[in-house]
Amino acid sequence: MERRQPEHSYHEDFEKSLSTLEDIQLLSEFSLSPLIGRAYYYLSEMKRKADEKVDGPVKNYDQVAKVLDEKLESIFNEFFSNKSKFKSYEYYKSTSKIDLKKWNLILELVPEILSVVTLFNYHGAVDVRLDDSRLLVSGMVLEEGHLQMNRKFIYVVTRKLLRQKVLLTFNLEKTTRPGLFRLDLKVDISHDDALIYKVKFNVGPKENYCVGFSNIFCHYRALLEDVKQVGEHNVIEVGNDLSVRSFMGVPDLSRLESANKEILHFPFLFRPVSIILPVKGNLSSDTFTRGLAGEQDVSTYYRTIDFFSLFNQ
Repeated sequence: MERRQPEHSYHEDFEKSLSTLEDIQLLSEFSLSPLIGRAYYYLSEMKRKADEKVDGPVKNYDQVAKVLDEKLESIFNEFFSNKSKFKSYEYYKSTSKIDLKKWNLILELVPEILSVVTLFNYHGAVDVRLDDSRLLVSGMVLEEGHLQMNRKFIYVVTRKLLRQKVLLTFNLEKTTRPGLFRLDLKVDISHDDALIYKVKFNVGPKENYCVGFSNIFCHYRALLEDVKQVGEHNVIEVGNDLSVRSFMGVPDLSRLESANKEILHFPFLFRPVSIILPVKGNLSSDTFTRGLAGEQDVSTYYRTIDFFSLFNQ
């Protein structure tokens, strides 16, 4: 007789996850990390048990995704409806492409991101946008002289997110009103282990390397002149021989050199970082976790570099 796995354990995990998310919704203060951890555990268990079944996809995924979508929206409603901190807010979402793995990631990230949001004195309306590649919080903020202190906390949060291959970046622009800035807080969740940003390094006449970086790099291509306007910041230049040099500011490059190189800029609030690659790359469907392997040409090799860990030094 065919052995059937009991359904009650699957549904029990599902009910516990819903109960935990309801607890989050009822919180008056945003001390969410322990509860989010519980939700992540139960959802992971639910997925694991469903994946063990021979009938393929996660059972009841549509219902699970719908509930997670609704509960996340309720968390944002609860948080941004605090009139003492935010005058008004709008929530825009496109969540149909978010799978269960990414939902788990988003739930883990939410406490960290909202803890950063609380550091700023928002003035006026706040926009929150979510899709399968990013979470964006935008609004006007008043500068109160605490930015330097906040940078230290943001640095800690950024390091936590880097370990999950998530980038937390900022765009801060002055307005015509003194002390008022436009702040875009961007959480990039677009890393995909099935994609890489591939760059071919010509180490020597008979030795080439194809180096794979995260596909997330494609979103941070920048023009040389724009990067120069950032002023002094950490610049990492990777040579054709795979050597790495660091500068405080952009090194002198001719127009031809800058046209051939790939320049990437990551606007971290605590410490902007730019990367200069010797040639431009392209997006490839090679897996990000692939190791050293020979290709058709035995003099050409392939490596992946985890720049998330380098950022996290």
